Amino acid sequence: MSRRTLLLLPFLLVISSCSSQLGRSMPECEGDPSGTVIMQIQAVPGTSFVPCVNALEAGWDFNDVQPRSGLSEFTIDSDRIGDPFITVRTTATCEVSDENQRTSDERGILLYRDVVEDFKASVVIIPEGPNDATLAVAQSIVVETFGLRLRDRDVDAYVDLAESPTQDRIEAGHADGAHVITISIRDAEEGTMSLLLANEIQERSGLDLDDALEEIEDEVTPPSYRGSWFYVFEGGCTEYRFDAEGPGVESVAAEVQSSLSFIDAEAIKQGARNAGFDIP
Repeated sequence: MSRRTLLLLPFLLVISSCSSQLGRSMPECEGDPSGTVIMQIQAVPGTSFVPCVNALEAGWDFNDVQPRSGLSEFTIDSDRIGDPFITVRTTATCEVSDENQRTSDERGILLYRDVVEDFKASVVIIPEGPNDATLAVAQSIVVETFGLRLRDRDVDAYVDLAESPTQDRIEAGHADGAHVITISIRDAEEGTMSLLLANEIQERSGLDLDDALEEIEDEVTPPSYRGSWFYVFEGGCTEYRFDAEGPGVESVAAEVQSSLSFIDAEAIKQGARNAGFDIP
């Protein structure tokens, strides 16, 4: 730790708890620890790490650090995906499930993810029978919708070739959150299809593909990324709580991973101890 850092610590430790102005700056990962870094450490005294910001993506805005006993948090807004789209909260402990553990991008810190990615407009196509005619129509729909986007979602169309009854396949598609298109032998002859929107039981019949896609588009919501990442370490846990929705949300995980990181709180506290301060 630099001499400049050590000289700053006594000053910051005294004023950070009473200065609201310090909370307005970002806890930056590089350079000497700012008041916001110290405030986070003071809020959760036993923590070995605190979150920091490497850089913000274009259109992102940092909101003040809000420290209080046992908790420190800040939020980040985006002009595209949420205001705010992420809350970063550090506490002494958090509840995680072993099944959600992932490979961590932070050395010495465990990572758990419990998120729902909802990026695509899923469409399952059920050729009745199937026979050659209904199967050919079903496969042509997959080809025609390849690369198509509806309200910033990629259309993910696939053919269900299971041998189970049509109704069972419809229910399975709905269980996966998909819109269902069925092709009867008569549909194959007339160039039509029937549509059952996700979570609906009323069939819309006699549609052409453009009609069906318009009906689906009316039901499609913007893509979203919701849930939490938990970074767990000695003495603390930082939760990234996501509520992101809108164009470009597919890249939010990579962007956050690049933009946010952690500062070794123990190194800062040890530097203060070495300078003669009584730091727990």
